[in-house]
Amino acid sequence: MHFRFQALLGILLVLTFCFWEGGGYTSGETTQVDAQDQLVKAFVLVQQADLAGVSPGQISQLANNLNLALQYQQNSSELNKSASLSSAIAAEALGLANTAREQVSFHQAVVYSMAVAAGFASALLITESHRIGELARRFRLRRMKLD
Repeated sequence: MHFRFQALLGILLVLTFCFWEGGGYTSGETTQVDAQDQLVKAFVLVQQADLAGVSPGQISQLANNLNLALQYQQNSSELNKSASLSSAIAAEALGLANTAREQVSFHQAVVYSMAVAAGFASALLITESHRIGELARRFRLRRMKLD
């Protein structure tokens, strides 16, 4: 996980240096700015998905797709592909993060339910333990009567 974090941090640094520009944006650069914003948002969402517990394989695939989106963005003729791919990656990362959170919540609910059930069962066993001996005696008596 430490390596994945470093890889994602490296991608963020590359994105930062690629987008570093002096001065303001002209009206022709608004599409490029939108693509850059989408890439940064996608990166942040991939990082959140990683922190939420998404599998390393899925994070690796998202990081590869993010690198591909960055390459598309750098090539101005592929700018529209970059924006759409970044949006798709952001949506996929958000969905995977939500799924991972739901799974964690579900597993916690199962564990807590099992703990409550075990506590209830042990309390019942302790309070009714005196009846277990009587029940065993009755079964022995019935078996003796049948013989």
